[in-house]
Amino acid sequence: MLDVLCVSDMCVDLVLAGNVRPRFGQVEQIIGGYTLELGGSANIFAAQFTKLGGRAGVTGWIGGDAFGAFALEKLRKTGVDVSRVGTHPVEKTGLGVALAEPEDRAILTYSGTIDAIGPEDMSDDLLAATRHWHVASYFLLGRLRGHWQRWFERCRAAGVTTSLDPNWDPEDRWEGVRELLPLVDVFLPNDAEAMRISGANDAAAAGRELAGLGPLVAVKRGAEGAVAFRGTESWTVRPEASETRIVDSIGAGDNFDAGFLRAWQLGWDADSCLRLGARCGAASLSAAGGIAGQAEMRLRVD
Repeated sequence: MLDVLCVSDMCVDLVLAGNVRPRFGQVEQIIGGYTLELGGSANIFAAQFTKLGGRAGVTGWIGGDAFGAFALEKLRKTGVDVSRVGTHPVEKTGLGVALAEPEDRAILTYSGTIDAIGPEDMSDDLLAATRHWHVASYFLLGRLRGHWQRWFERCRAAGVTTSLDPNWDPEDRWEGVRELLPLVDVFLPNDAEAMRISGANDAAAAGRELAGLGPLVAVKRGAEGAVAFRGTESWTVRPEASETRIVDSIGAGDNFDAGFLRAWQLGWDADSCLRLGARCGAASLSAAGGIAGQAEMRLRVD
């Protein structure tokens, strides 16, 4: 029995580093370096969750290519269960190309296997294999977008708890999320996503409104820390001062999710969940990509 299972938005990240903005007109510019790393919000989340002592698995597809083999090997090495990942007969493995600065990044994404999984792949066997279902990259999983309400209903009927991190909507439409929240146990947007989805003009108002729909809401605020809401209660955590150099912010939110949910599954209070989430998010800032800087602490049920 896994502690958490999720659909993988399967891809690798090619991270280009340097304070350089691309220019057309055949202008060649020199960057500071590059890293090829495991990508996909669900993959990063599962890797961090495993490093916190949990049992995490992903389901989805890789392409029959070098990037797919690279991603699968990275997941195996972290201890993530990949027995439910297949090789797609047509699609290439997804690819994200990120130009990263310390506090921001620009990303170009080739979808490929990111959106290869469909409703036909979502069987009852998946529900029987896990205690918790996490949805990452809601807006990138286009083939499943209309399927999640029924899936969350099935999770609830089966006693499987659920969480959702919407990530950014490339179309900036933000449709479908509010309708799911009464069926979700933990909702994990960042502040910009929370405001877009709620229509509120600040993170606190957005968090309160979204929590009113039912879930425990944890809003990630980057350098401002994070805040959680449940009913009329709220908790805030500020980032601790650190001498660590920030390399890039790729995957910080996914690592926060893993820390928060690992603590939540262990029965910690909301404030402690926030603190572990913030610690995991901050740790990932110290290395390029989403997994190289991940926190490791084998937390177990007492």
